[in-house]
Amino acid sequence: MPPPRVSIQKQFMQPTWQDHYDLNFWLWACLHDAEAFLEASRKSTAAMHEVSKDAVHNFGKNRAHLNAERLTAQALLHLSKYHFVLTTGSLVKTLTRVAPLFPAVQPMYDAAEHLKKEGLYLRNMLEHADINMAAAKKGTPRGGFVRKSNLLPELPGSSGGTADATSLLIDQNGHWLGGRLNVERVMAEVRPIHEAARAIPPPTSLRP
Repeated sequence: MPPPRVSIQKQFMQPTWQDHYDLNFWLWACLHDAEAFLEASRKSTAAMHEVSKDAVHNFGKNRAHLNAERLTAQALLHLSKYHFVLTTGSLVKTLTRVAPLFPAVQPMYDAAEHLKKEGLYLRNMLEHADINMAAAKKGTPRGGFVRKSNLLPELPGSSGGTADATSLLIDQNGHWLGGRLNVERVMAEVRPIHEAARAIPPPTSLRP
């Protein structure tokens, strides 16, 4: 008896080893870069506090040294923010492609509304920040590059402040990047997807 015939659609939907690897890698990378960003934020805040404390208690005797540490901490914060945003954007693109291949993760990805809404959008805005900032200075910002914080009641400055896509705001709900992407919320949405993905055994074939 000949083997049962598999429809082309069903065969196409079979995940490959690469699909499984991409799924797990970008989930891990997003969480890794989120933790790195939060650590960089803590160090940057601590460095600024040390500068202020020195000014009050030591009359600025260590100002040059502490300012150098502050600038390094701020540079690392900026770098880690950039890495996190790009990694999150890559994760959204990957999940959009491979989540349908893995039924165990699809429902949790469907529920990750904040990640899907803001992750890739901010990545695209930040990748073209130079063009968007130039347009904003001329009064013609690309749609969404400058966001009014009164559209997001959770953000500080709800009386009418603004935040562009390169900004960082911190409030009781966590770290907001670009006035839109909350790091802690992304982590909360990504963790269950990552746990489910890690439990999926890798396919044995490289091709469907």
